[in-house]
Amino acid sequence: MRFLVTFLAFVVSLALTAAIVFFAVMVLAGPHGGVLPASLHTATLALGWGLVIAVPVFVARWVWRWQARTSP
Repeated sequence: MRFLVTFLAFVVSLALTAAIVFFAVMVLAGPHGGVLPASLHTATLALGWGLVIAVPVFVARWVWRWQARTSP
């Protein structure tokens, strides 16, 4: 049960994070004149991918540890 709850938290946080980061990156460094200068487009993309990878991992880790504390 602990694995299932953690996996579900990972998938949900991945979907939410990916959607939010996608729109943020498109606004900041989009292909049709984003807000940032062209020199920062690569850094913005790298930071976006980093967030998409890191946030769900941290959420899953938090849920895994929370389940360990609350399990009898």
